[in-house]
Amino acid sequence: MKQRYYTFLAGLLALPGACSEASREMFSAPDAIYFRMPQGDTTLILREDTVVYSFAFDLVSTRHEICIPVEVVGYAAARDREYNITVTNIGDTREGVHYEPLDSKQPFPAGKTRDSLRVTFLRAADMQQEAKKIGITIRESEDFTLGVAECLYVAIQVSDILERPTWWTDRWNPYFGGAYDPQIYRAWMAIWGGKGDITAYPNPDWWSSPQVLTALIELKRYFDENEVYYLDRPTVRIVIPYPS
Repeated sequence: MKQRYYTFLAGLLALPGACSEASREMFSAPDAIYFRMPQGDTTLILREDTVVYSFAFDLVSTRHEICIPVEVVGYAAARDREYNITVTNIGDTREGVHYEPLDSKQPFPAGKTRDSLRVTFLRAADMQQEAKKIGITIRESEDFTLGVAECLYVAIQVSDILERPTWWTDRWNPYFGGAYDPQIYRAWMAIWGGKGDITAYPNPDWWSSPQVLTALIELKRYFDENEVYYLDRPTVRIVIPYPS
């Protein structure tokens, strides 16, 4: 009986192209899948298993899509496949408030061995005070087994925290209202341009810094016309003095 089986197998493998086809049919198993950390995206900071993004210097966007590469160990398939994920909210991060909902079943396109999991974060007001974070874990599916154990989890942390810049010195502080607030800084960047850097103007007077003081008048006009309150003192309205 064994002799007949070996004779049949030898004859099958001797056929043109039969070696690769027979071996794939006989020994094929679901391909493995895992995350790779994104590379080449200068808007992101990578920290071990965490991808970090900040809205801080973006004056326009209300949402941002982060792409996490997903890679398959195996062959590209002629059909679309699916892999499973679970999403964990960390801290007080909330689906629909800080990020758009993610389906537990994610598509993996035909003809590819690499794709991206796309996660869209929403720019919420409380991100100005605290970073929001989620964890995503790849799970087995009918189409995929699990790949590299260390690459089955990724965390994404997003904030809108705008720290006080080094040029915002004690000499300039009274001209910006007497207390730092990221809302003042963001409005200043919109008026001055770039990151609002006035390092080249160390002296707050009309003789040496007329451009800065003129822009501060625009800043004052903005907060006079718009009722904005300090983030850490929600009952205190931001008021910018007229530069003297």
